[in-house]
Amino acid sequence: MADNDLALEPIVLTLDLDVTPAEAYERFTADFGRWWPTLTHSLSRDAATRCALEPRLGGRVFETAPDGAEHLWGTVTDVEPGRSVAFTWHPGRDAASAQQVALRFERAGTCTRVTLTHGGWEALGEIAPILRREYLPGWQHVFAELFGRYAGRRH
Repeated sequence: MADNDLALEPIVLTLDLDVTPAEAYERFTADFGRWWPTLTHSLSRDAATRCALEPRLGGRVFETAPDGAEHLWGTVTDVEPGRSVAFTWHPGRDAASAQQVALRFERAGTCTRVTLTHGGWEALGEIAPILRREYLPGWQHVFAELFGRYAGRRH
């Protein structure tokens, strides 16, 4: 396998939470705007920015800037309430360059295991390996640290 092939493998992160799968799902979807760090991870880069994930087929993942402008980050492509949600992902880029992000919420013993998979890098063309490298620490911070803390990461 070539180095470039490795660079395009999906990012897969897992997180164990001390809540039920349904609670973890609700905290990720319905509460998306409560834990997402808009000051550092939005197009507006403003603490007053609001973001949301509409957990229904065709729902939007988007931000609303302080001036009221909306910026589409992606569209929900699959949803099983309490179990999984998947969406396209293209914040700040054309939808033709969208990757896919999928989350599974599964009981694992006495906790809930949440698995985030971010793939489809090929849609980005030649910048794909660069953006994939940048997204890995981004998801580790936003998903594993911030969402984990918000949703009840198991210690």
